[in-house]
Amino acid sequence: MSKSTTPQKTSQWKLLLKVLNLASNQKSKILLAVILTLIQSLLTALQPYLYKIIIDDVIVSKQFNLLNFWIAILIIWLIIQTVLGFFNSFLSEKIAQNIVLQLRQFVYNHLIRLKLRFFDKTPVGTAVTRSVSDIQTITDLFSSGLITILGDLVQIIAILSAMLYISWKLTLPTLLVIPLLLYSANKFRKGIRDTFQDVRNQVSALNAFLQERITGMSTVQIFNQEERQFFQFQEINKKHRDANIKSVFYYSIFFPIVEVLVALAFAIIIGYGTILLFNLEIQLGAITAFIMFVNLFFRPIRAIADRFNNIQMGVVAAERIFNLIEDKENIEDLKYHHSTNATSNSTVEMNSTPDFSSPERKIIPNQIKGKIEFENVFFRYNEGPWILKNLSFSVRPGESLALVGKTGSGKTSIAGLITQLYHHQEGEIRIDDTLVTDFHLPSLRQKIAFVLQDVFLFSGSIQNNLTLNNSTIPLEELIHISQKIGAYDFIQALPGGFEYNVQELGMSLSTGQRQLISFIRALAANPDIIILDEATSSVDTQTEQMIQKAIEILLNGRTAIVIAHRLSTIKNCDTILVLNQGEIEEQGSHEELMQKNGSYRELVEQYQSASSPTLD
Repeated sequence: MSKSTTPQKTSQWKLLLKVLNLASNQKSKILLAVILTLIQSLLTALQPYLYKIIIDDVIVSKQFNLLNFWIAILIIWLIIQTVLGFFNSFLSEKIAQNIVLQLRQFVYNHLIRLKLRFFDKTPVGTAVTRSVSDIQTITDLFSSGLITILGDLVQIIAILSAMLYISWKLTLPTLLVIPLLLYSANKFRKGIRDTFQDVRNQVSALNAFLQERITGMSTVQIFNQEERQFFQFQEINKKHRDANIKSVFYYSIFFPIVEVLVALAFAIIIGYGTILLFNLEIQLGAITAFIMFVNLFFRPIRAIADRFNNIQMGVVAAERIFNLIEDKENIEDLKYHHSTNATSNSTVEMNSTPDFSSPERKIIPNQIKGKIEFENVFFRYNEGPWILKNLSFSVRPGESLALVGKTGSGKTSIAGLITQLYHHQEGEIRIDDTLVTDFHLPSLRQKIAFVLQDVFLFSGSIQNNLTLNNSTIPLEELIHISQKIGAYDFIQALPGGFEYNVQELGMSLSTGQRQLISFIRALAANPDIIILDEATSSVDTQTEQMIQKAIEILLNGRTAIVIAHRLSTIKNCDTILVLNQGEIEEQGSHEELMQKNGSYRELVEQYQSASSPTLD
């Protein structure tokens, strides 16, 4: 797990203050919810006093002419309680959902700013848990947590006050059970706090395992790993079950203890109350009210345990979310209005909208000529071995550079550094004589198209995948480009044409079709620099011909970095770099390198033999 997702011990109170700050733009609604909660709690707490009046002052005193009046009062009282309960419940849930909406948007905006090394180290399921499950848990903290606890506390105070007002002699013995209750509640609080942290960790592990295995199900089945993977899942699932059983254990102890204490309080009221009744120190209605008061007194105490559960789970989830959004080390170099607030002290501002277009002392290129320079560049992933070592080369505007070498020689790393998907540790990388780190990164990436070997398509229409939901690219332009490279016919043959749903990961299309779509997508962006990870080894001859035509159109008049797999593409490049373990072994044109009788010639001869389909 990445550093950013490893829970860090933080004061529970500081975390709670951070969580409360999430509702800073809901103050008026929260104030109204608090007022409604207080009124509802007071009406509920004082309801037994009405029964005392009806029993002692109407029924026992035989003042039956007042009975209808007090029954009407009681009915109105109950109706007001019900109406307040409805509005209070609806308002609290609405506040919670608004907070969750904003927080989830904030977290997602943060995720898309993180450097790729974060996602290299963090399981997909973990990131999904932070964005969905953990944030949803915070809902209960606001809807049935903090505000409701305030109402419960007011209700407890009002009940105690009413009991003392009616009979302090009966109240004091009844309160003898309170120390035992407070001791039990404190033990419950400490125990449940640790178990909830374990529960959330196991949920995250379960999500990560399922996400990874479902995505790679073809690999699981091809290598006959179903049984082994099932046993692994079984172990993770058992840990999840055991973590939940631990939390259930505390509930199964705490609630029976509360019930015993309630029964003990009833026994005290009935026993001692009867003595006071015979001594004419208390009336029958007061004893009845006391029984109701005690029941109401312990009800919020039992509920507080659940409220505390919600708060504890919310705080645990919030800690994991804050560890994510306060991660400065992995943040990408994008400008957001709220980016500074996101990591300041103990607050998180979610009221602003991220601004991808406003650079902070960064250069926005109107157009890129395409000159690329690497000077003494060293690069490695995290703390691993060096992938690129003292690498230096240059590409002039409009020229094409082919990168050739065995797997692991650093070809893809070079492409990632140009687009700043990863950041080099030493040396300098320049585009048009400007350090790549001085560019406004979103503006720079708009000028570069990256055609990957493994094409990723989102669930949705072909048109949306070609434009990536950019409404400024008209359908006519897509049709023109697809006709130009010869892909129009296959798209039109699909049900719905450009509206055809490619499904998740584009699984309804063949490998060659997905690659053609990636070329159309790159051309539609009209880039100044092309980075091409060519891959045609798994397509038929006709599709390969279309792809080769698309490559020619794509590279025409643009600076290109080609991670070459096919000899036909390499021959047309102006310069070829032969890489070996992150260093340049040979450099030159196809003809020049063939005359040297070195590593490149050996790769070409291997390619031309039947045993080697690519230059890797």
